[in-house]
Amino acid sequence: MTVDITKLSPEERKAIITQARELEKKEKDERAQNLQALEDIAKEVVPASFSLLQEASDNLAKAKEKVFRDFIDYLKLKIETMGVKSNQQSHTVTFGSQSIKLGYRITDGYSDDAGYGLAMVHRFLGTLAKDDNSKKLIGAITRLLQKNTKGDLDSKKVLELRQIADRDYPDSDLQRGVEVIQNNYRPKLSKWFIEAYFTDGSGVEKSLPLSITGVNLPETVDLTFLLPKED
Repeated sequence: MTVDITKLSPEERKAIITQARELEKKEKDERAQNLQALEDIAKEVVPASFSLLQEASDNLAKAKEKVFRDFIDYLKLKIETMGVKSNQQSHTVTFGSQSIKLGYRITDGYSDDAGYGLAMVHRFLGTLAKDDNSKKLIGAITRLLQKNTKGDLDSKKVLELRQIADRDYPDSDLQRGVEVIQNNYRPKLSKWFIEAYFTDGSGVEKSLPLSITGVNLPETVDLTFLLPKED
């Protein structure tokens, strides 16, 4: 219901203003009380929760270190016995219904000189006609050279572009540029990881819930023998 204040008496208008101010003050007080309650809860919960999470993180770090240490002799013997290539990024060890997978992950990376290759590719794009077919090619090449959130090219897309260049544009700036980019590929070690799996009573393989990848290994755990050897 809408009230027309022009039809109210001065006393009635004064009463409405007083009521509105009291309501506003009440709402401010309630908000202040709620904010204080939030701070009180955070004061109680955050330190206890952080301590619990810190303990879990420390335990994960200890478990990660121990598992990798326990498997070092196994992995060295496996490489020696089976001739496993040094660029194999993971090893799965199974006994009975349980499996443990250990390895490392690689993220794409390129040296600064890859920029010369990109410049050659863009120079090639500048020579193309402006018809519909050329626009489609420019769009396709541009998509393949899009960088990820870390500012790196996708090596799989670069390989796809190399195949296009070799097949359709040999002896061109496109082919030479992509070759320069590939020659400056410098993959970076990301994380050492552990995964665990087990087969339940019905024969279904399930993963053991772990969040251990983000935990750093101490420098005293030497796993460089698992990394690719430079030519």
